[in-house]
Amino acid sequence: MNLSQLRFADAVATTGSFTAAAAQCCVTQPTLSNGLAQLEDELGGRLFLRTTRKVSLTPFGTHVLPYLREVLRAQATLVQQAQAFLRPSKRLIRIGTSPLVSSHLLRLMVEPFRVQHPEVDVVLREMNMSDLQRMLQDGLLDFVFGVGHEKKGPWMAAALYHEPLLFIPSGTTVPKVMGARMVQLKDIANETYVMVPDACGLARATRALFRSHRRTLHEYSGEAMSYQVLQEWAALGIGAAIVPQSKLANRRQAAFAITDKHGQEVTIRFDAQWPVSGQAPHLQAFANHLRTVVPALVTGLHPAPTIE
Repeated sequence: MNLSQLRFADAVATTGSFTAAAAQCCVTQPTLSNGLAQLEDELGGRLFLRTTRKVSLTPFGTHVLPYLREVLRAQATLVQQAQAFLRPSKRLIRIGTSPLVSSHLLRLMVEPFRVQHPEVDVVLREMNMSDLQRMLQDGLLDFVFGVGHEKKGPWMAAALYHEPLLFIPSGTTVPKVMGARMVQLKDIANETYVMVPDACGLARATRALFRSHRRTLHEYSGEAMSYQVLQEWAALGIGAAIVPQSKLANRRQAAFAITDKHGQEVTIRFDAQWPVSGQAPHLQAFANHLRTVVPALVTGLHPAPTIE
């Protein structure tokens, strides 16, 4: 196998289309299809199911995709570190983000700084929170964006944004609703919930929400590998789901805002963390950007109070 074949598979999984993936990778569709066929032969299983309507991952493809993307991330890290050694004067900002962070809001928060500081390269790395915290501790990242929580470790922190948590009912079950597409937590507390692994921060935030209302969270015994699978399982009736608004894959799927015991909309908060001291001037400038500019950029997008 080669890196091009891995990039082809990642592009198809991301776009859901062989045509779009070929355009993204700047190759012809036959070249992409042949590369994927060679990769599947070497791995020993089909990665994608292709119909006239859509392209979807096979169970085997869903299983190997995280490992495939880890190889691509490792290659990108190798190139970045080689450039940093050979061009020490080049100023970098290395940001690690949880998969739960909204890509739209991430661009909104970072792009103004990049425009104002064209001499600085911003390098993004998406990983699970435990890996991001370890890399921040080891000096391999300068900032980490993820789900907000109590301050742990020698880090500075700034609130980035918050967004509503949505309830997706199991199958065709319609919960007791209040007003326009809103449900009270107490009315959905007895549902069984499908969950993603406790890695990106969503599972921990969901459990914290139920604990804060002194409710028992009934969790389905299996785990979904992605937010899309989580929502698909909810549609199949395996269990209900809770996801941030930005991760709702199918806008036609029934989804309800959640209100707490005080009638306030429940949201999830996202923070930035970085070392307390020892940062270069351009990193200090970005930290100041996070504290002063970002709140003004995202204000009013999700005005509801956050959960703790």
